[in-house]
Amino acid sequence: MRSFVRVTAVAVGLALMPLVSAAAGNEGLELLFKARHLDLVDKGGEVTYHFERKGSDERLVGKNYADDIRLGVEKVDDKGGRDVVLKIFTGEHARDPQSYPELSINPLFIWYLDRAVSTFGTLAGGNHMYLKHKISDALGAAQFEATKVDYNGGQVDALKTTIAPFADDPSAFKMQGFQNSSFTIVISNHVPGYFVDLQSNFVSAQAAGPELKEQIKLVGMGEAK
Repeated sequence: MRSFVRVTAVAVGLALMPLVSAAAGNEGLELLFKARHLDLVDKGGEVTYHFERKGSDERLVGKNYADDIRLGVEKVDDKGGRDVVLKIFTGEHARDPQSYPELSINPLFIWYLDRAVSTFGTLAGGNHMYLKHKISDALGAAQFEATKVDYNGGQVDALKTTIAPFADDPSAFKMQGFQNSSFTIVISNHVPGYFVDLQSNFVSAQAAGPELKEQIKLVGMGEAK
């Protein structure tokens, strides 16, 4: 699987370049790729996310499962950069822990985007880089709306956007009915790790076509309102 995320902070930046150039000057770039996502996670702190995968037909979209993702900060430098360890899943689904030095962005978001591209490509077909650029263009043009999320017994301000990057694609007829798949992102600078809820909704418009939903949600959060 090709990845947005690499082993070093420099390589993470290089992996983001197609997204950054496409989204230059737009709200999505500032909120998703330039904001300091990790400032509320101190040295020794850990943020837990719950991942859930639900499909309508495992013969077509694979098995359902749920697991946790943990992001830990091992060091904070004098510029506020975080040395991060990302632990994807546990047990049989566990990946090798990945370490990233001197980050200000949350690498979980890049992992989510990489998975969204890979999963869409598996279901609908298409060139990886083409799909990646389509998602980046949609993120750059994304409009965010204010919302509220439950956190620590109260409510905090958040922002939410949903994109459907392939809905008007000239090659939509080749996408096995998945052209209306959508991606929802909820963010808040009042919660550790910045990302509240990341959803991918893959729905085929073909008769009896399958559906697949993947969600990554900050543990302890309520629904956006």
